[in-house]
Amino acid sequence: MNYARLRLRCFKSLFFLSLFLLAGLILQFSGTSLSPRMSAAEPEDTQAAYVSASAVKRADQTEHIMGVTAADCKKCHPSEVATWMKTVHFQSPELRLYKFDGNTKKYATAMGLTSAELLGDSLCADCHGTKAVRDGQVKVISGVSCEKCHGAAGGEEGWLNRHQSYHASMPIPRAQETPAHRAARLEFCDQAGMRRSSNIYGLSKACFKCHLVGNEKLIAAGHKAASAFDFVSWTSGELKHNFLVDKTTNADAPSLWMERTGGKPEDRRRMKYVIGTLVQLETALRLRAQTTNPAVIPQISGVIAAANGQLTQMNALAPTSELQAVTALITPMFGTLFAPLPTDKETYSQAADKVGELARQFAEQHDGSKFASLDAMINRLPPHYSQQYQEKYLKK
Repeated sequence: MNYARLRLRCFKSLFFLSLFLLAGLILQFSGTSLSPRMSAAEPEDTQAAYVSASAVKRADQTEHIMGVTAADCKKCHPSEVATWMKTVHFQSPELRLYKFDGNTKKYATAMGLTSAELLGDSLCADCHGTKAVRDGQVKVISGVSCEKCHGAAGGEEGWLNRHQSYHASMPIPRAQETPAHRAARLEFCDQAGMRRSSNIYGLSKACFKCHLVGNEKLIAAGHKAASAFDFVSWTSGELKHNFLVDKTTNADAPSLWMERTGGKPEDRRRMKYVIGTLVQLETALRLRAQTTNPAVIPQISGVIAAANGQLTQMNALAPTSELQAVTALITPMFGTLFAPLPTDKETYSQAADKVGELARQFAEQHDGSKFASLDAMINRLPPHYSQQYQEKYLKK
């Protein structure tokens, strides 16, 4: 057999193997639960969510992280903090960083990290804790806390004080704030990098930044490339913390948002379902643009296939121009999705940019009230509770 025929046979084998993997992964990720498995971080310059790039960059700087205690979050949000302290987010450093054994030790060793370094400016602490500057050093100060999801609050231009100030010069109740002052206050907070409850796109990006993992060295060491994460079910379970209007009731949607807009929990769930899936796709596309390891590419590509399949079903039930545009963009890419090409970085980065643009457009143009046809899909996703939470608080 000559060299040319050998190359042709190898190419055919790779091609059919790719098709086989694609079919298997689509079946795996498009099951009745429609809860795709995913994981990892994206570049800083792709994290914009209704705010300028400079605002996001400032908000994400570790030196502006205050921490739950320094920011005195419990003063105004006692029920929210108490709820957080029961979650696996709060426990994450104890479970993943402090105990230098098992998987923690295996992954740290693979990444060249010591036990002490895990609790500093480490890759692991990026997702399993909250890092801040203390005594001139970057340290883990808590579990996955308020600022990990809602943005760093400190610094001269931070949003912490402004987000609760309802008058320019005197303390007044929230109900007495003028519309003009509120508009200016919220604009400031957005520009300072605060991800408020109305910003579903920004909040879901913060989640997928950690629940989709693309570090090839870490994955090669055995770390999951994707956790079994769904934005709707996870934020409806142990992570739910909607107490602002009534400190005794954990509402099904942000209580102040419902009070001000008249929005309904079912409408918000629909928006979270669609936007969360779009962000899942956007994040996976960015990771696919960076991935070169043939063993990792199928894992990231499987997430893309699952998200696109889910969006296709959504569009069949509740068609919109945004969902039509996304599926029309992604579906033709399946022919090369599982095979590395020299143009991958450009191809998938551009696709991610477009999906992000369409996700923001969807968030601006819709409120969920016309998407009742999606409820059957959403109802397949029960509220999520971690094993630790179930054992401690749900089992009797």
